[in-house]
Amino acid sequence: MFYHNEEQHRLALKSKEMLEKNKPFKGPIETEIVQAGEFYPAEDYHQHYYKNNPIRYKFYRYRCGRYQRLKELWGSESP
Repeated sequence: MFYHNEEQHRLALKSKEMLEKNKPFKGPIETEIVQAGEFYPAEDYHQHYYKNNPIRYKFYRYRCGRYQRLKELWGSESP
């Protein structure tokens, strides 16, 4: 997780601590919290990929297993 200022850093640490305390997952929370470095905006053709390439994105979404994994982790509360 990247942060840009101390407020974001504090909130990220608090969020991670809450997850570690409540243990919603089987394993430990291994997310690193680091200060954001230099950022380079992507080229225009990368912007809004899901809108500009709906069929490709739908296929990606189906094949990557993300939604199934969210359902495994969060159950009925998954997005």
